[in-house]
Amino acid sequence: MVNSPSFERYIDSLRDKVVIVTGAASGFGKRLSEQLADYQAKVMMVDIHPNVKLISDEINTSVGTTATACVTCDVCDASSIQGFFDKTIELFGHIDVVVNNAGIANECSLFSQSDDVELDRILNINLRAPMIATRIAGVVVNTASVGGLLPISLMESYGTTKAGLIFFTTSCRGLAPTVRVNAVAPYFADTSLVAHNRLVNAYPLIRQIGLMSTDKVVKTMIKAMCDETLAGDTLLISMGNRALKLGFYDKLTADVTSYIASGTVNKYAGSIYTAFASSLDYIIKLIRSPN
Repeated sequence: MVNSPSFERYIDSLRDKVVIVTGAASGFGKRLSEQLADYQAKVMMVDIHPNVKLISDEINTSVGTTATACVTCDVCDASSIQGFFDKTIELFGHIDVVVNNAGIANECSLFSQSDDVELDRILNINLRAPMIATRIAGVVVNTASVGGLLPISLMESYGTTKAGLIFFTTSCRGLAPTVRVNAVAPYFADTSLVAHNRLVNAYPLIRQIGLMSTDKVVKTMIKAMCDETLAGDTLLISMGNRALKLGFYDKLTADVTSYIASGTVNKYAGSIYTAFASSLDYIIKLIRSPN
């Protein structure tokens, strides 16, 4: 695939940038780390799985230089987040971008679980860790999901954290230009998280239109980090070639402000249902779009 002139500019801007990528041992994080190394960026690869060291070594061998380093840690531990920030500065001198990509999905419905262990872990990895990392970063890309926009039966915990991450990203708009925070919201892609989760694989839309390619998502992640016109934006990725800014929260903010000012609470309750239903319909149409 030939890159557009604007994407070529993104590639040029990545040279010598220092990027932290969490969840770097597989899926989007692994592919993003490979691409960033190819584009002559420096990458700190963070993952709970020890094989992140092997992957880092393989990337360095492939590009013929020490483009990546790695830290094995659990982002549930807030001190470990500060730890890999400190390690990155120690090795590379500074930090330009943080990609909060680490994430997990629930294996069964919240209401069939006998304790809060899985719930706590999903909340910590998918939402709390990105919020903590954003407080000590400059440019941030959060990996959200269409699962945070389309309520999926039995995946209450996963969807709630991804919806929260989109809301958090939008809430950070006012930090720009000092801190620029964006997110990507891909449809389900060809990653190990999807392949090994029976709840995701049971989702009817997957059977209808298949899975999104990892490269498509990674390209949008690079746009989210390099396009300086984006701040507090979530890029919704279609099955075709589009990645559009999600405008739902902008309209919602305007509506809520208007309804609060007018005191028409009942009107607001009815309108939010209509707006939400309309947005879900739009999202599904965009995801299905072949263009």
